[in-house]
Amino acid sequence: MKRNSNQNCSRFKIAASLVLLLLFSGMTAGLQAGENSEFYKWTAPSAEDQLAADQTPVPADAGAIFVPAMTDGDDEPLVLVFRNEEKIASGNTGSRIVVDPGACVVRIGTGAVKQMMTFGVEVAKGETTVVETAWGGLKIEVVDENNIPHRSTYEIIRAEDRELFGIGYGADTLQAEPLGTWLLSPGLYRIVRTGETYRARQDFATVVLPEGGLVHFKLVINPETGEFRGAGVAMPDELGIVDQTVSKWAKSMTVGVAGALNDTSNVVGVPNQTSYSGLAFFDTYLTYTNGPHFGSGIIELEEGFLKIDPEIGEALPTQKTRDRLRTDLLYTRFFKERIGPYARAGFLTNVFAADTLATEDLNIAYNRLDGTRDVVFVPANSNYQTADSFGNLRFREGVGANLRLFRNQHATLNWRLGIGLRQNVFRDLYVQMDDPLTDEIDFFEVDDFNQEGIESTITGNARITRYLSYITDFEVFFDFDDMGEPTIDWRNNLSLRLTRHLSLDYVVDILRFPQVVDTTQTSQSLLLRFSFDLL
Repeated sequence: MKRNSNQNCSRFKIAASLVLLLLFSGMTAGLQAGENSEFYKWTAPSAEDQLAADQTPVPADAGAIFVPAMTDGDDEPLVLVFRNEEKIASGNTGSRIVVDPGACVVRIGTGAVKQMMTFGVEVAKGETTVVETAWGGLKIEVVDENNIPHRSTYEIIRAEDRELFGIGYGADTLQAEPLGTWLLSPGLYRIVRTGETYRARQDFATVVLPEGGLVHFKLVINPETGEFRGAGVAMPDELGIVDQTVSKWAKSMTVGVAGALNDTSNVVGVPNQTSYSGLAFFDTYLTYTNGPHFGSGIIELEEGFLKIDPEIGEALPTQKTRDRLRTDLLYTRFFKERIGPYARAGFLTNVFAADTLATEDLNIAYNRLDGTRDVVFVPANSNYQTADSFGNLRFREGVGANLRLFRNQHATLNWRLGIGLRQNVFRDLYVQMDDPLTDEIDFFEVDDFNQEGIESTITGNARITRYLSYITDFEVFFDFDDMGEPTIDWRNNLSLRLTRHLSLDYVVDILRFPQVVDTTQTSQSLLLRFSFDLL
């Protein structure tokens, strides 16, 4: 009897252990798959709240399909809807997709169409069919060893069948680039360095995607070599640089220099001389995102110079090659994900006086606003001034509508249209309008003036390749008093990233300002820039 009792006790302990093990396994599985898990929680609201907030109109004779978003619908792959193997609709997660009633096939996920997950649904007239979340989400933050985000690439391979799902890109979230979200079937995935295979024994990491959960993953890559330095699942609050639900502020502060020293001595056909040229710049970007509220602030300062010192004769005066100070503040309250009112303010000016080098003896006539005319003799190889420091100061304010035309991991395009104000303040600014009847070269002082009108601005950026990016800002202002002569200000920057700190930049600024001068003003530079981040 005692032996049987001990056997019964042992069996009871084994059974209890199995029950506890099953309970623990169930709790662990629930932790991994649960939508509200601390480790795998969505950054978007619940599916019920998303559906209630969506205002997409559905006609009375149609129905709709709704696929919940785990993050932001613009940052997730499009949902495709098929009927009889023909695509009949597409749309973002988190928004209703209107279709005719009947049986449909919904394809969801990252990758080619054949790689997307397939769900059969029945759409009823006047009703919205919600697709239950049977996939996993993955947000990968790519950073360097100092936790600074950058644009390095990686590839994702499914372990089950070793199928490649594509190349992923990091995002420079300090420049407001969105971080894309992968939507994949639950399971084990391998993240490898671009160009590697599933059999890679270094520069790889693994991650398990639970059903219905969003995995927050940090991938540390050396931006110059592409080598993996570390990787792993992180808590959402560890992605503070990119996760706007945790850190609503993103900021960047960059300083940089570019320069050249040239010296020639006894070179046939070339004068003996030494020349110095340099450029320094300072950029600060600050963005704030909190639900529908978006704000940004920009300060840009660029200063360049050129100095030539010939062996014979005196050194030429220092020439200014670049002089620009710009600030812009913008606030938008998006009613929907793509449109909302905006308010903006900013100014553009020069910091140093503007001088021009006389290559021969000249007589310069300064025609002032008060009617006086001063004639000044300028000897060859000396400067004459055409604007004082902060002499061309242009204030800009505006209110209107801000529309996100396009946004994904690789490119963004925004359009603003509204009412604008301009205050143009000049200090000893002169423009050349030579009178052929006089022997002197005539310069006329520009008077201050204000403007009210319509402003239209298109801003965009595109990551063409891993190393090549393009930024553009095209602004047109129509003065109510002179609608036929708009002011056009178009700024462009094409940047080729050579190393982490070194880039080759082609900058083109085009300004059409007919109220001051009839000709189009163009400035372009090809710069080898060395820069580093202070924040």
